[in-house]
Amino acid sequence: MQNQKNFTTFLWGAPFIGSIGRSMYDIAIIWLILDITNSEKLTGLITMTAYLPAIFFGLFVGAAVDMYSKTKVMAFATLMQAIAVLGIPLFLLFDIRLAWVIMILAFFHNGFSLPFLPAFNAYLPTQIEKDKLLKANSIVNIAWQMAVFIGPIVAAYALTIISIESLFYVTVICYIITAFVIINAPKDEVEKENIDFSNILKKTYQGLIYLNSKKTLRFIIILTILSNLFVMGPAIVGIPILVKIALGGTVSNFFICEASVGLGMLLGTTFVYNFGDRFTHGKLFLTGLFIDGASFCLYYFIENMTQMYILSFCHGIGIPLLIISRVAMMQKNIPEKLLGRIFTIISISIISMAAFSSGIIGFLSDIVKNAQFLGIAEFPFVSIQNTGIQTIFLLFGVGAGLCGIVGFLHPKIKHLN
Repeated sequence: MQNQKNFTTFLWGAPFIGSIGRSMYDIAIIWLILDITNSEKLTGLITMTAYLPAIFFGLFVGAAVDMYSKTKVMAFATLMQAIAVLGIPLFLLFDIRLAWVIMILAFFHNGFSLPFLPAFNAYLPTQIEKDKLLKANSIVNIAWQMAVFIGPIVAAYALTIISIESLFYVTVICYIITAFVIINAPKDEVEKENIDFSNILKKTYQGLIYLNSKKTLRFIIILTILSNLFVMGPAIVGIPILVKIALGGTVSNFFICEASVGLGMLLGTTFVYNFGDRFTHGKLFLTGLFIDGASFCLYYFIENMTQMYILSFCHGIGIPLLIISRVAMMQKNIPEKLLGRIFTIISISIISMAAFSSGIIGFLSDIVKNAQFLGIAEFPFVSIQNTGIQTIFLLFGVGAGLCGIVGFLHPKIKHLN
C-alpha cells in the first residue's frame, strides 16, 4: 500500500514539480542570454552550445540507463541539475554577467538532464501493465502540462516582486523536492552486470542494431528528427525574439505565451486521456506531428500580443498527441531491457535538432530582416508588414507540417498501436 502511494506521488509529483522548475529555467535562461547579449545571432549560438552534451555523449546515456536503477539515475540527474542551476544566480550576485559563463552552466545543466527522460519512460513499464500505459502517460503529461501552464504564470507574477535572477533559486528548490519524491518511489530491479566503458559500447551497439531492424520504428524516429529540425528552433529561440524584438513585449508577456502553450497542451492531453483509445497510436502521433508544425505557419500573421497568446494556445494542443502516443508505442513494442537505449536515441534526436535549429534561427532572422531593410522584394514571403522572425515561422512551419503529411503516406505508421 505504501509503495502504491509513493508511486502515485511519483507519477504526479516528479513531472509536476520538476517541470515547474524547468519551465522557469527555460524561460529565464533564454531571456537572460538575450538581455545580456542583445543579439539574435549570439542568443541562437549560445542556446545551440548548451545542447551539445546530447550530441557528444547522449548516445551512450541509454546504455547506462538500462544498466542502473532508473530511480537512482533520475534522482542523481535531478540533483546535479540543481547544482548547475545554482551557479547562475551566484555568479549574477557578484555582478558577473558574462555570456560564456552562463553558457557553460547551461551546458552542464543540459548534460545532466540527458538521462532523466529516458529513465522515466523506461521506468513506467516496470510498474504499470502495458494496456494501461496510454492513460498513465496521459496522467504524466497532465502533470507536466499543468506545470508548463502554472510555472510561467507564477513566474510572471513573481517578477513583479523579485528579479529574474531569483527565478533560478526557485528552479533549484523544485529540483531538490523532485529528487526527494523520486528517492521514495518504488525501486526497479536491475540485473547486475559489469559496468564499464566496453560494456556500455556493446549495449549501445545492440540498441542501434535493434532499431535498424525495426523499419517502422526507425521511420518514426526519422520523422521526429525532421519535425524537430523545423519546430525546436522557432519554439526555443524564435518565440522570445518574436515577443521581445518584433512585438516589443516584456518577459512577463513571454511567460504568458508559454503558459498559453501549456494550457493548449492540457486540452490536448485531456482529449488523449478520454478519447485516445478510439484511435490508433500512430494516427494520434501523426495528427499531433502535423498540428505541431502547421500551427507555426499562422505566426506569420501575428500583429499583437493577444493574437500571440491565442495562437500559442492552439499550437500547444497538438504537442501531447504526438508525445503521449509516441512514448506509448515505444513502451508497448520494444523489449523492456532496451527501452532506455531507444528512448535515449529519441531524446538525442530531439535535443540535437534543438541545438542545430536554435543555432540557425538567429542567423536566418537577421538575413530576412536585412532583406526587408534593403527592400529586396524578391525575397520569398518578405513584406514590410512582417518581421524576419515571422517569415521564419512560416517557412519552418510548412516544413514541419509536411512531416505529418509524409507520415500519413507511410503504409504502417498510422496503423501502429
